[in-house]
Amino acid sequence: MRRAVFARLFTPLRLALLAMVLTTPAMGAGLTSFGPLEAMQPLNAKVLAEQIRQDGAQEVGRRLTREHEWPRVRRAVAAGWENWIVLVPDLIPVADPGTSHALQAALRRALIHNPRAVLSILDRKDDVPLGGRNICAPAAEPASWRPRALTAIREVHDIHLIDRGTGCLHALEEEKS
Repeated sequence: MRRAVFARLFTPLRLALLAMVLTTPAMGAGLTSFGPLEAMQPLNAKVLAEQIRQDGAQEVGRRLTREHEWPRVRRAVAAGWENWIVLVPDLIPVADPGTSHALQAALRRALIHNPRAVLSILDRKDDVPLGGRNICAPAAEPASWRPRALTAIREVHDIHLIDRGTGCLHALEEEKS
């Protein structure tokens, strides 16, 4: 008898309703029973761009550090994913020096996968973190990277990127000689 009453009280539907009732007040406060609601969101480029727009790059950089998400950002950039690459100019200034260098290296690796996206965010000045010399010089890259990077850059035919592409080619050519 007791088992039948227990089974009637805790049907799956009732359990789901109970869970909703218990978490609804917390969700109204931006919290779930497992922590902040934003912690439940997957990190993707669109979410990160919106967070940068709303909270500012400095706060987003702190959050990426606190939540140990910088490696995910670096991997997405290195893979050549354009939506991540366009976020780098906002993120490099707020990153610590080690992370900044790692983001530069990720852009260097992305150069062979998506040269147009990388060239589009390069600064026209060479002596800045996103300058062609810092990104395109083959520092610590394998020997096979340089010819692949040269080929990738030469295949970009965009009048708006010509000066950045030229600066990048010069940095690669200087390393050759």
